[in-house]
Amino acid sequence: MRQCPSSTRSHARIALAMVCLACFAVLESASADAVSAPAPTKSTQVTVDMRKEFQVIDDFGASDCWTMQKIGGWQDANRDRIADLLFSTTSGIGLSSWRFNIGAGLDYANIGEGSWRTAETFEVAEGQYDWTRQANERRFLAAAKARGVDQFIAFANSPPARMTRNGMTFSSDTDDSTNLKEGYEAQFARYLADILQFFRDNPDESQRIDFDWISPYNEPQWPWIGNSQEGCRASNDDIKATILALDKELRARNLASKILTPESGILYGMWAEHKGSSDRYSEKVGDYLASFCRDPDLKNMLGNVISSHSYRYDFVPDRLVPERMKFRKAFEEYPGWRYWQTEYCIMQGPENQGGGGRDLTIKTALDVARVIHCDLTICNASAWQWWLAVSPHDYKDGLIYTDYQKPGDPETVYPSKLLWAFGNYSRFVRPGAKRIALRGANNINGLLGSAYKSPSGDQLILVFINISETQIPVSLRLAGLPRDKAITHVTPWVTSATDDLREYPPVDAKHAYSVPARSVVTLIATLRPR
Repeated sequence: MRQCPSSTRSHARIALAMVCLACFAVLESASADAVSAPAPTKSTQVTVDMRKEFQVIDDFGASDCWTMQKIGGWQDANRDRIADLLFSTTSGIGLSSWRFNIGAGLDYANIGEGSWRTAETFEVAEGQYDWTRQANERRFLAAAKARGVDQFIAFANSPPARMTRNGMTFSSDTDDSTNLKEGYEAQFARYLADILQFFRDNPDESQRIDFDWISPYNEPQWPWIGNSQEGCRASNDDIKATILALDKELRARNLASKILTPESGILYGMWAEHKGSSDRYSEKVGDYLASFCRDPDLKNMLGNVISSHSYRYDFVPDRLVPERMKFRKAFEEYPGWRYWQTEYCIMQGPENQGGGGRDLTIKTALDVARVIHCDLTICNASAWQWWLAVSPHDYKDGLIYTDYQKPGDPETVYPSKLLWAFGNYSRFVRPGAKRIALRGANNINGLLGSAYKSPSGDQLILVFINISETQIPVSLRLAGLPRDKAITHVTPWVTSATDDLREYPPVDAKHAYSVPARSVVTLIATLRPR
């Protein structure tokens, strides 16, 4: 059995860590670009310009996909522990969005007995539903709502089997551009809208969810051939036909949900066509920015949001930064649109080491934090969402892990360092925060940094990632601080090999702060009246 990482800290370690704590410069009202007080050792100067704003942050989230149908049936205490770790802003990471998988129907005969990758559908026949289904997943919807999450995304990996061409919830090796039956866009749209309406009007207030977003296709450029999981391919025209039918249903029912698409399986597909798929299916697949963002009729239907996943684009140095720069250049042609990164886990890894093998250590946490940083600062992502909130697999795909497989197994819970490093963003960079300019911390193998203003404008949030093996002293230089405001203290929250999003005491703003080696640190500074 795997052991949970220890959270015990000795007083000696605390004292030693506090010796390293220093802080930021006092800013004089006479100068908007005041330089920090001299540090006892050479430090890296970081400049934050509060006047230069970038994207507004919509959310940080994760998915319930497939796993909550099992874990939602656990004992209350263990289920609550996971919910607190995910959603609490005091004892967990404070996710601000939650992705709910609309199952396509249990298919153990084809996908595998006991598989975690097939899920119930509410539908029992056209227009008829069993609303007692997906009870375990709905427990986590309620848990998220009770803990303050107010942004919810419903997504489908496949239509129910009766709506598919091969009668299954995964695709076949044919020349069909989609597995949705021809002419079934309206039925699929009614099915999704029926489910959204049920949740919106649920008489049980604890489970009354007004989904902000509905995603009808997931990674539509992949063929989804084989029985490993639910999946449905779709060409660009297939997606558009479903969008139009779904938007019509949403408006007819006064449902406020916007349509989230295309959830491209790879960033490349946003600016380039998948020629192999286009040729095979005789319909265009990929080049999603041009296909969707140039269509003015789609902009409101999609809530001005275009989405993709960051898989396979985490290699350092050849893909992590260069490919995101390509996306950024392409995306700049479509002002008024927002970009969401809606799914990621380590599939191959920054050094191409493969996604296999759980890693609860700071290594994977730092690898992923680097991807988050690049998606936020290069792609200007307004939302960043992880794949599996909880994983039973021996793979780098979970924030939390369990060895549980079937009823009767111990309900084990293993929080990873990645969970807490994600929390360095999700707990503090809340919906409505604005990313602002930060210069001087942009070394993908050393120190990375990004800065944010809180929604109310009274807090400065800095997130630093130190990939290196040594601590890095940082001195701060601020531009654009209001003359009637001052920063007197910063509060560090540290995730490292020995700390799990641990709060340290506030420190005076006089000297450089040393970002610990191999750590993710969030510094919170409150703007106070002078």
